[in-house]
Amino acid sequence: MLSALAFTLILSCGQTPPPDAGKTPPKPPAEFTAAGVEGFVRDTAKARGFVGLQVVVVREGKPSVAVGVGSTAQQDGRPVTPDTPFAIGSVSKQFTCAALLLLAQEGKLSPTDTVARWYPKLTNAGKVTLLDLMNHTSGYPDYYPLDFVDRRMARPISPDDLIQKYAGGKVDFEPGTKYSYSNTGYTLLGRVVERVSGKPLGEFLRERIFAPLGMRSATFEPPEQGAALARGYRALGIAETESAPPEGEGWLNGAGGIWCSSNDLARWALALMDGKVLDAKYLEVKTRPRILNNGKKSYYGSGLSVRELNGEAVWGHTGAVSGFHANLTMMPRTRSVVVTLANAEHLDDGKLHREIVALVQKEPASLPKVEGPKAVDHAKELVARLAKGELPADKIGEEYRFYMTPERLKAYSRTLASLGEPKSVEATSQYERGGMEVSMLRLAFKDGTALLGSLYRLPDGTVEQFLLTKE
Repeated sequence: MLSALAFTLILSCGQTPPPDAGKTPPKPPAEFTAAGVEGFVRDTAKARGFVGLQVVVVREGKPSVAVGVGSTAQQDGRPVTPDTPFAIGSVSKQFTCAALLLLAQEGKLSPTDTVARWYPKLTNAGKVTLLDLMNHTSGYPDYYPLDFVDRRMARPISPDDLIQKYAGGKVDFEPGTKYSYSNTGYTLLGRVVERVSGKPLGEFLRERIFAPLGMRSATFEPPEQGAALARGYRALGIAETESAPPEGEGWLNGAGGIWCSSNDLARWALALMDGKVLDAKYLEVKTRPRILNNGKKSYYGSGLSVRELNGEAVWGHTGAVSGFHANLTMMPRTRSVVVTLANAEHLDDGKLHREIVALVQKEPASLPKVEGPKAVDHAKELVARLAKGELPADKIGEEYRFYMTPERLKAYSRTLASLGEPKSVEATSQYERGGMEVSMLRLAFKDGTALLGSLYRLPDGTVEQFLLTKE
């Protein structure tokens, strides 16, 4: 399934999760707090019925949330922790690209080299570059286009046979003319790393990336699943959850063969953003969105989606192989990371992931410190005075006092006196404007009436505006 992008798009080499089903997930907290996010994760896992789920958040370079919920297997499983390795599917692609770019740093290859240097018999071998493969602009057909492991993929295959079969025949388009997600290119990239380095891809990754970064959980194409590894699950249609059969040997490789924990993925993401994996030149190559021959932007770099979210750069990827789901998002400006991993392909963790990313990105409200009661309490006091047709004698702005003519005071008094005391007053949002604390309010009354209010206060507590309208 090897899915690709980490926000609203999920481009996959197979299984795209069905729409959310079952219980409605809890709502995320209004503001980011470690305790609030952890509770939200645990409540969501329980409501949705995840077998195992792990979430790690790094905020502004500092570990903030690390939670594991559930089990590695429905029967005789181990508790999931943030250090439990799960299959990460296409999140592996950024590691394959990093391996290739490390070799480029050493002058052993160039991203502009064509595949003819290693595979001269492939279609368009003299035209397709390594960068085309990394950017998904090669035109080579994707070998994993379905949403399940079909009979073909249940059988083992050698990487070279896979490459010849899917890159040695008809192409989908000429290189550089389109973006089309293709796992085939990443099998080819993995084999190039092996041919140039003289080492198996897993060994190269371990020596050059996993070990130097302290990624102890990370492995490449581990042996057949046993007690030490999490088991992946699926639910076909409306059936009960069942074990998901893995892809046959040789199908995942450089496109999606890594297993890793959420803690180690966060460790990798920080190192990548901090320039500890690649030098500045090749980090720019890795995170540069591809411009197609027609001038359009693909929003995909080298093993990473590269987009803007709420006005800032965001790098990411999703991953999905049989039985597993993964999401990784990096926010380089603030050195923030969100990782979610699940061992159930039919329970999409993408919504949960995006909600946490939104919380991490949300800037804390910068409000002036106001003397006196809280905004909602002050609003209750003002409502009580207005119901009597009065304004307080002090701490009322001159323009607001002038605005509240006797006629307006009478109108407010008639309505508020008939409604009685508010059953509840809540601040729906607060922000700063012109040096004032601005509070947008909702007032609910016993008869079901709701009023919307705006309360503007100076730091000394002076009310410059308090207006009410019907909802």
